[in-house]
Amino acid sequence: MGIFTKIAEGLRKTRDSFLGGLQRIFNSFTKIDEELFEELEEQMIMSDMGVETSEEICDRVRKKVKERGITNPNDIMELIYEVISEIMGEDTGLDLEKSPAVIMVIGVNGAGKTTTIGKMCHQFKQEGKKVLVAAADTFRAAAIDQLQVWTERAGVDIVKHSEGSDPGAVVYDSLEAAKARNCDVVIIDTAGRLHNKKNLMEELRKINRIIDSKAGDCSREILLVLDATTGQNAVNQAKLFNETAQITGIVLTKLDGTAKGGIVISIKNELGIPVKLIGVGEKIDDLQPFDSRMFVDALFDIDEAKLKAKLSEKAESEEESEEEEITEPEIAEEEPATEETAELPEEEQNIEEIPEPDIDELPVISVEDTPEEEQADAEESAEQSEETEPEQAEESEPEPEPEKKKKKKGFFSRLFGKKGSDDDDE
Repeated sequence: MGIFTKIAEGLRKTRDSFLGGLQRIFNSFTKIDEELFEELEEQMIMSDMGVETSEEICDRVRKKVKERGITNPNDIMELIYEVISEIMGEDTGLDLEKSPAVIMVIGVNGAGKTTTIGKMCHQFKQEGKKVLVAAADTFRAAAIDQLQVWTERAGVDIVKHSEGSDPGAVVYDSLEAAKARNCDVVIIDTAGRLHNKKNLMEELRKINRIIDSKAGDCSREILLVLDATTGQNAVNQAKLFNETAQITGIVLTKLDGTAKGGIVISIKNELGIPVKLIGVGEKIDDLQPFDSRMFVDALFDIDEAKLKAKLSEKAESEEESEEEEITEPEIAEEEPATEETAELPEEEQNIEEIPEPDIDELPVISVEDTPEEEQADAEESAEQSEETEPEQAEESEPEPEPEKKKKKKGFFSRLFGKKGSDDDDE
């Protein structure tokens, strides 16, 4: 199964709810008015895009409707697709350039931190990277044992202390071990801190200070794991966690089990924090890098609209090229008639034939109208014609005379055909 297929299947519930609601609105309106936009805004809020994001999307759509002069409500679907694509912007992947790259995973209990770490270890291992996991969640019971199971499945190393030990000490030892073993990636698991627990949030600041001192020059990522099923509550968690730790990316889990996938758009628009990973299933390879273009296509499921946009862009580029490059039309040279063209009818041959003149229609030039020299030549030609007429007359056979009753020819005359024989007989 391809990445797009997985994302599309994971967003099936969100897509059915979101697109189904939009289509019902468009089918119930025959014109574009303010009431239509109010219905659209309500539907977006119900899809967990948030009030602020829904208002901004509708405002941008209104502007595009006026600029393009759109009057058909069904054409608004493509405008919403364009606006959401603009909001999602460009993608930002994980920064793993300088080794050992440190990835600290934070979030509340139940969001899926441990599962996310296990899937990340598997993918990095498949890419040939050497991974080390720091089991810094010493607060929750059995958290270390659960993480160890995942590391064994992925085939990576783990650094752990006893339950209830100092999380900072685990992080310190992990960074030292990573440098000694030439590891490419260090993934730090942290306790499921509730954002209203002050002591737990202070512990998070302490871990950040240790990372600054031991791996300040290395690539760093602070990933916040959010449960997509919580909807707008996930946005509130992101705002509070961002005050304590400078979050570099979001991992949105359980997208396949919710109809509230619009939370991705809300997080990007309101917080400006990119979504870097999404979970679309329970299998170990169901954690996928986030592709905003692929996400929007899967959310809208409108490949035809995408094709129309490409065709319109192509048509506009062709028009611009025609305006920039104006060339004179080439005159096609007439090709000589070949055997194939000779057999074609005259209408299909590209050869203009000159009609033969009609002799009867030619003007008659009289002798009186010609000059003197031409008149003399005409008289000479006339005399020559008179001289030749008798000769022609002699050559021509005489007209047959009426038949006379002839005598019976003799034997020799009949044999040799002599004319004188008849006269002799007479």
